[in-house]
This record gives sequence, C-alpha cells and structure tokens, in this order.
Amino acid sequence: MQQIEFGHFVLDLSRECLLRDGDQVKLRPQSFRMLHYLVENGGRLLTKSELMKALWGDLAVTDDSLVQCLRDVRVALDDRDHSIVKTVPRRGYLFALRPKFRPKLSSIAVLPFVDMSSESEKVQYLTDGLAEELINMLGQTPGLKVASRSSSFRFRGTAQNIAELGRQLNVSTILEGSVRHSGDQLRLSVQLVNASDGYNVWSETYDRRMGDVIAIQEEIAASIVRSLALHMGGDEVKFPTKPHTTNPDAYHLYLTGRYFWNKRTKSGFEKAIECWQRAIACDPDCALAYSGIADAYGLLGYYGYRRPVEAYEAGRAAACKAIEINDSLAEAHTSLGEVTLYFQCDLKTCAHELKTAVALNPAYARAHHTWSHYWVSAGNIERSFEASRRALDLDPANLPLIAHLCWHHYHASEFDLAIAAGQRAIDMDASFIMARIYLGRAYALNRMYKEAINEFDKSLAEGSTDIRGYLGLTFALSGDRRKAEHMLAELISESASRYVSSYHFGTISLALGDVDGAFQWLNKAVDERGPHVAALRLDPTLVSIRSDPRFQMLLRR
Repeated sequence: MQQIEFGHFVLDLSRECLLRDGDQVKLRPQSFRMLHYLVENGGRLLTKSELMKALWGDLAVTDDSLVQCLRDVRVALDDRDHSIVKTVPRRGYLFALRPKFRPKLSSIAVLPFVDMSSESEKVQYLTDGLAEELINMLGQTPGLKVASRSSSFRFRGTAQNIAELGRQLNVSTILEGSVRHSGDQLRLSVQLVNASDGYNVWSETYDRRMGDVIAIQEEIAASIVRSLALHMGGDEVKFPTKPHTTNPDAYHLYLTGRYFWNKRTKSGFEKAIECWQRAIACDPDCALAYSGIADAYGLLGYYGYRRPVEAYEAGRAAACKAIEINDSLAEAHTSLGEVTLYFQCDLKTCAHELKTAVALNPAYARAHHTWSHYWVSAGNIERSFEASRRALDLDPANLPLIAHLCWHHYHASEFDLAIAAGQRAIDMDASFIMARIYLGRAYALNRMYKEAINEFDKSLAEGSTDIRGYLGLTFALSGDRRKAEHMLAELISESASRYVSSYHFGTISLALGDVDGAFQWLNKAVDERGPHVAALRLDPTLVSIRSDPRFQMLLRR
C-alpha cells in the first residue's frame, strides 16, 4: 500500500513525505519513520521501548531523541492538544485517528467519449479521436500505466460499473467523458474516477470552439497527471506535451483518418489515406499523418488490395517522410520496418527499424507484433511467440493481436491452438474479417474443410482475391478437384486486370499434385515481393516440398 490517509493528511510511503490537503509538510526522515510506525499501529498502545526499538534498533540513543521525533510529529500534525498522538502516562503512546489505506493511483483507462450531440451534429470521429489522443499523450508520462485504445474501447456502450471496469482493465482510475457539438461550439465534460470506490478524483467541463480541440486535450492530460501526481510516488511528474500539429484543420482530418483506419476495411484504409493527405496539405509537417499513410498502404498490400510494389513504394516513402520530420516517432519506424519486411523480405532493415521503435517506446505493442512476423520470416517460431505474447501483455484486448495468435500458431503447425485463438477473436467481434481468414486457413490445414469454407464464404463480400485463393486451396485439399481447378483458372484469368498473388496459384497447384507448376508460381511470387513470401520458410501449406532442393533455392532468393 503506497498511501495512508487520516483526517486532512496523507502519508505517502513511496516518496516518504506527509501531505496536508495536497501540500507537503516538512518532516525529518527519522520523524517521518516515527509517524509511519504510529499510523500503521493506530489504536494500539505503543511503549517507549517498542518505539525506540522500531526506530533505532540496537543503536544506543537517549530518550531525548524519541522526544524530539515526537515533538516534530505533533508540530507537523498541528496536534497542540495531543489529541492525535496521545500520551498515556507511564505506559506509552497511542495514535488516535483511524487511518484509511489508499491504493496507489498510477494507472488509467480512457473510455471512448459519449457523443451527446443531436443527430445532425454527431462527431464520432472527434469523440473517438480525443480519447485515443489522450491515451497516446498520457502514455508518455513516466510511471503512469495507460490501458490501450483497443482494451478501453472494447467497453463502449456497456453498462458495467466502474469497479468492474477497473478490475477487467487492471487500472486504478477511469477517465470518462462526453462531447456535445453545436455549430462551432463544443462542450466537453470529463471526470477521473477512482475505480476502487467510485469517487471522483477530478472533473471539469470545457466550453470551447471546435478549433480549440488541441489545447483542450493538452489541458485535460495535464490536469489528469497533476491529479495523479500525489498518488504516483517518485519524482515530480513531468508531462511532455508535443502536439502532432498545431493546425486545427489538419488535426481534425488526422482524427477522422484514424477513425476510418480503425475500421480495418479496404474502404476504411482508402478513406483514411484521403483524410491524411488532406491533413498534410494543411500542415506539411504532420508526421503522424505520414506514418498513418504508411500503415494504410502496408495493410492494403498485406491484404491483397494493392500490388506489392505500389504498397511498398507508397508506404516506404510515407514512413521515411514521417521519420524525416520526427525521427523520435516509434510509429514511423515500425511502419518502415513493416513495409520492408512484407514487400522486400529485408530482414536487416526491418530489424534495425524495430529495434529503434522499441528503444523509443518499449510499450508500443505494434512494434513487438511486427517482431513476431520478423521471427517467422527468420524461421524462429519460439522467438515469434515471445514477441506475440509481449505485444498482448502490453495490449491484452487488442483484437488484431489476438487474431495474430491464430496466424502464429498456424505457422507453428499448431492448428488446434490456432483455431482456439481465431474463435476467441471472432467471439469478440464477428465482423473482423482477418480473424475469419486466419481461422479458415487453420481449419483447412486441420482437415476441417466444411468449417474452413464457411469462414471464407463469410468473408468474400470484402472482395479480397486472397480469400478466394485460400478457398481454392481448401477445395483442392478436400479433394474437390473440379472446384479447385475452376477457382485457379478464374484467378489466373483475373490477374490480367488486377493483382492476384502468384502464391495462391502455387499453393493450389501443389495441393492438386502439380509440384513443378507450384515451384514456377512460387518463384513468380518471390519476383512479385508479395507479403506471403516473407513467411514461406515456415508456411505449413508447403511442408511437402521443404526437403526439395528447389525450395531452399527459393528461400535464398
């Protein structure tokens, strides 16, 4: 327990100081130790010899030392009538107040803000963006543990009480708030609540113009840190404020882009890129907008919606520009690491960028997630799992990270574990397409073909040729040669007008028994530098040809 409260006072054990109504009261170290011992033994008579033993052990000191400490304590507590530290004649001393032990308030979850605007004035991009930016800003504060966006936003609209939310998110405080938007006016009401007892630690209402959003979030973050500073211990908390942009229009566009990016759909990524490009037009030095563009192009290429060369060139250019503007941005270094891994299989550059990202922000879960992909490319499944677990430890409710466990176990040929992880992700959000794709692949390799086809069928509306490629492979593995050959021919024909990874032609051909044809297609896939190539070394669909010398040649390419 870090703090003990009694009357108007708080005994802060981590900082070894006494506070009265939030202000520090001077007390010598030995006198502080006496007060600590008195408070911890409140209501119990303490003899002079017990106090002497507790404070000085076997060291020989005079009674004057005890009397001086006692005098210091009473002065600090303004205990002129000895009603707090009572003297019991010829018996000892008694601390008369009932102490209350406070939990340490050094962790926080920021819930998504509630949009209280009229239907025509709704600004969900802003309510989500404000909460997400507060999470990012508070995450820079030394000693403050901040629940991730995905963990906090999972409780959007739930009716759970504060204590239960605190328990599930493993935090001591909850920040909740609401936004009311009307024309150019904005009312933002926020309150910081102690999760253990439901009492307010701090609350405030802000009436501002829409253009003042950047300043508002900085005020809120600073107020939260000041409110928690007395509870966190250690040195005085310094809040590092460095806005991503000072341009209000660029900031609103940045938040809008992040809102669309979090949908994790093709149209969401494309809308996000459009918003971030407009943000850059307003502020050419908005580094996070460039980093976001890199992420969006990386995932458009990873999901098969853009040709690898296009995704790589656009993603790399955006990531490098973000680093040029702000080389201390862990997000940008992670973005550059991702695109060089997915589309160039450049392990050296990827490792350098990920090491830099983790050094800049050890708590950035996405950097550890990308390390997991790196280690699969390098053929080290154990290190991949360590990185996956580290990412989840940092962000335990992150849906893409939970779904990624399915991907990891799939590449470890642990199909039962992959299926369990995929089902868990879908239980959290049945609309998350990537989880269904990973789960379908695991079902297919576990010979649960009906279940695999069902997962892929549910995902086809997204329009990804990757999904149809996995479906064709499932047909081939299940023995439905006619459907497999039809899907293969259809995809090859379609590749003349849009990108279809040759990886799918290779895996379907292999499952149909055409080994030579499979190697031809897989070599073409390496030429294309598509994202599947990065994981070829441990790809379980290729286990039957791993001993073939041509496979080793493929890996060396």
